[in-house]
Amino acid sequence: MWAELAGSLEGVILIRGRVIKILSDRFAVAIPSGTVEVKSRKKIKREVLPVAGDSVLLEKVAEEYVLAAIEPRVNRLIRPPIANVDCIVITVAPVPEPDFVVVDKMIVSARKAGIRTAVCVNKTDIVPDGFTARIFAQYSGVADEVLCVSASRGDTAELQKLLRGKFSCLAGQSAVGKTSLVNRICGVNREVGELSEKILRGKNTTVGVELIRTELDTYVADTPGFGALDLSSVEPSDLHLYYEEYVSLSEKCKYRMCTHTVEPDCAVRAAVQDGKLNEERYDRYCLIYKELKDKNGRKTWRTTYEK
Repeated sequence: MWAELAGSLEGVILIRGRVIKILSDRFAVAIPSGTVEVKSRKKIKREVLPVAGDSVLLEKVAEEYVLAAIEPRVNRLIRPPIANVDCIVITVAPVPEPDFVVVDKMIVSARKAGIRTAVCVNKTDIVPDGFTARIFAQYSGVADEVLCVSASRGDTAELQKLLRGKFSCLAGQSAVGKTSLVNRICGVNREVGELSEKILRGKNTTVGVELIRTELDTYVADTPGFGALDLSSVEPSDLHLYYEEYVSLSEKCKYRMCTHTVEPDCAVRAAVQDGKLNEERYDRYCLIYKELKDKNGRKTWRTTYEK
């Protein structure tokens, strides 16, 4: 993957690296020999701001490195702001109680960007009866991987195997244990968040995206937790395209443009009623569809009447 000398630009020797953290006015970039802090050329700052995960070309000027170019991105997420991700590991736990709407939206975002997904159940040392089975019932065959770990017990071998050789992003609500998992896997000691005793929700301690390199070709990104995700770039009529278990049934629907929400003779709705598709996940699909449709309606109103 890495080549110390990435080539030349107008006779200047360039070094390829990966942005691992955004600093106040500089960028931390991993290169084969270590990590360097670099400035960015003003032209690049004007055109596009680098984000964590960007593959970049560096020029050495005197004793400093300068970010000379950002290579084309394979993918780009807005929240968290990150690029070139191979796999999003959506982490859930019994406490705080999972927000499965957020999990579903993360999967849609990943599918739209062409990124593999894994649903990772953490805190298996305290899971109540039926919790893990509920996760598998909803996401087995939906996410590319579903796995169980315990950061507190050090039971992370399955996750480490999944991460090896990839750039993976741990995402999910605050206090589900993302940072604890990063500490275990990467041998670091990042500050771990706590639960609010009053509302049983997480308190953010990770304030920005940072990549941690465990091996030459293996990066793990810890990200701030969040409880909401915007899918405004997804058209309501396209939502079902990111539910692969629905796409496979769509050709059996009576209507070619079936939204799988209210239409008669819908194969997806029939499969839900027959217990062949998970009802909880379908109900959330309808909720997300309505949310997108309402937003789309407001956007159309503004376009029409605010001219």
